[in-house]
Amino acid sequence: MKRNSANNESGLNINLLYRGLDPRAIWLSLVEGHLKKLRHLASILSARITLERQRQLKPAFRVSAVLEVPGPDFHAEASGYTLQAALGKVIENLRRQMQSRRNRLIERHKGKGGRSGDDPGCR
Repeated sequence: MKRNSANNESGLNINLLYRGLDPRAIWLSLVEGHLKKLRHLASILSARITLERQRQLKPAFRVSAVLEVPGPDFHAEASGYTLQAALGKVIENLRRQMQSRRNRLIERHKGKGGRSGDDPGCR
């Protein structure tokens, strides 16, 4: 297993693990680009991404991700016939999880914000 760690200009710590693959700068930049698109949904402190190629299996590529955020972390895993396809599935899964949590928080705050002591519905 090979590792590649990077801190980009926005302070995001990305740890890439490679299994059955040689590290390449293009994969790190691809992962960074996808993670930047998710930053508006949650404050990502760090990311652990595993890129794996299993030659004996079809689909051969597998990507797993753990995003460390305030509160429970986000986890996702997917397989694909290309590394880009597997990574795209993982990012989409993470985006859905993050959007769902954000929507729940917004709804929770809406329910608390509209009530006051003068409201007859609160008595």
